[in-house]
Amino acid sequence: MKKILVAHDGSRPSSKAVKKAFEIAEKFQASITIISVIPELFLTELMEIDRARISETLTGETARMMEKITASAKGLLPVKTVIRQGNPAEEILAEAAKIRADLIVTGSHGRHGAEKFLLGSVSSKIVDHAACAVLVVK
Repeated sequence: MKKILVAHDGSRPSSKAVKKAFEIAEKFQASITIISVIPELFLTELMEIDRARISETLTGETARMMEKITASAKGLLPVKTVIRQGNPAEEILAEAAKIRADLIVTGSHGRHGAEKFLLGSVSSKIVDHAACAVLVVK
């Protein structure tokens, strides 16, 4: 195992996924790519300039979040960050194919009631369609 792709969306489960991926990468001396996907905004009530501002803000916040994650590796692991815009599951799977990932690590999404035992839709799509191993961290 040489290449690990980690999906991070700013949630607690995805932060746990990053931590787990770092542990695995240290054991296997693997490189890590962390991807964060900003969903496209299709809000018809907003003008294009407003969508652009929201997208710009989200991209800036995501970039700062990724910088913090990279800093937490403290140079012990090779870490690359990628920010994409689009459908999260599709972009994550495309990046995994592009880098020829050996493992995708993603967080699950905690839900309420009976749904809490189910995977989030993004995690589920990744599990269903990935060409490599997938680890879903709870």
